[in-house]
Amino acid sequence: MSIQAVLFDFDGTLADTLPLSFHAFQAVFQQYDHREVTRDELIAMFGPTEEDIIGGNFADPSSVPQAIEDYYALYKQGHFEEFQNDGHIVELLQALKSQGMKLGVITGKSRRAYQISAGALDLDRFFDISITGDDVVKPKPDPEGILSALRTLGIDSSHAVFVGDSNADILAGKAAGLPTYGVRWLSTFQSQAYDVSPDGVFESVDEFRQLLRLNNIIPMTFNSRQQAADITALEQLCSDADSAQLSADLEHLVKEDGDHALLCYRGNQLIGLLSWFASEGDYAQINAMVHPDYRREGVFRSLVQRAKEDIAPLAVHRLSYRVPSSSQAGLRAAQATGADFERSEYSMLYAHTESRGPVPADVHLLPSLPEDFEFMVSCSSQAFGDSEDSTREYFLQTNEPERITYIAWAGGQRIGLIRVNYVNEATAFIHNFCILPACQGQGYGGKVLRQTVDFLLQKNYSSIRLGVVTENKRALDLYLGAGFKINSEYKYYSGSLA
Repeated sequence: MSIQAVLFDFDGTLADTLPLSFHAFQAVFQQYDHREVTRDELIAMFGPTEEDIIGGNFADPSSVPQAIEDYYALYKQGHFEEFQNDGHIVELLQALKSQGMKLGVITGKSRRAYQISAGALDLDRFFDISITGDDVVKPKPDPEGILSALRTLGIDSSHAVFVGDSNADILAGKAAGLPTYGVRWLSTFQSQAYDVSPDGVFESVDEFRQLLRLNNIIPMTFNSRQQAADITALEQLCSDADSAQLSADLEHLVKEDGDHALLCYRGNQLIGLLSWFASEGDYAQINAMVHPDYRREGVFRSLVQRAKEDIAPLAVHRLSYRVPSSSQAGLRAAQATGADFERSEYSMLYAHTESRGPVPADVHLLPSLPEDFEFMVSCSSQAFGDSEDSTREYFLQTNEPERITYIAWAGGQRIGLIRVNYVNEATAFIHNFCILPACQGQGYGGKVLRQTVDFLLQKNYSSIRLGVVTENKRALDLYLGAGFKINSEYKYYSGSLA
């Protein structure tokens, strides 16, 4: 089923507003028409707008205008008396939008009543079009509203479905030529039986999601063992399919204050992962993988769209996608976002554990103190060519307990710095390693790196890692000479948050 649009009824389908409507109608019928009407009697009147229901059923036409105003006042008041959205329906609408679906509402409600409900429940933001009873000549079960929505959206009926809770909904959808589904997933709905058979009847939102093969995107819970196991399994599946050693960087995801992660499930199967962190300038770095059997189904696009929503409130304007250079699927996905190639980096792992002689004594490292901060800014800015303002902001943003900055001293002077991110008990990541330009070319770089590696080995870190831009031959030679080996290569693509 190639679905491009999903059209919904409103009352009893998207919002449990029928009880509010029943209460308001019963109140005005009793006050102004001096009779009690049952829910079944009211349902039999449904189809026209609220104004037409009151105007067409009151014995005294003179009382109609005031009854209509009282109806709307009671109806609106009901939305603010412990009434709220159904969370499953909101998640359904979010999932549909994240997969690029066009969404519409076709309702017999007046525009005024629809705006009360959609506004109070914050649902209108999901819809590309809304057709109310004020917008048609013939209400449901006539298909006029559905056909009008399809024309406006530019969607053929063969690529859309209609969902509703009433017999009139099913008749209208079938008359419009759409696959049409009845729903009974809210506490109050209109019809138990239908004059024509719908294409399916759903008792829960999850059943409908499964029909449309909708993905369920949720934030990762850092201490969930099941999610961690699912990620490990996905990592292995993707590595096997791409003939590459892919990494989800799970050690950064299972910490309470670690990287952000979104998980995409279909049923109980984890089919996609996207993690991100924002720590340098206005960039957020993206790392993602998609199950081999679910590629080219919009999983990555859905994850990116949801991530953008989460990132948007932050001071971030660009996204940096990290892709293993051996992953053709990943490279195609990054390019499909419109991102531009930025750089390639080698991921390197320390491989030499044998003794390599005494540690150089003319250089020593000390953890940074507050009074070293401006030196850190100046040294890093000179070495990497970034502005002091952006460098200062970066150091402030990455001032974390597990990330330690060490100042390199020689001859009583500060000559450089090196930072270590203590990822976990076994893994340490070296970064922001730099020597003042005035002190370069004197062998200090190799000595500082050697001292750093030695004290990490003494602390029993079995995995010592770092990254280097592939074009930085000078740094690459330094790391290779110090015992690091190239583990993998990553390409980075830069794209807009918009």
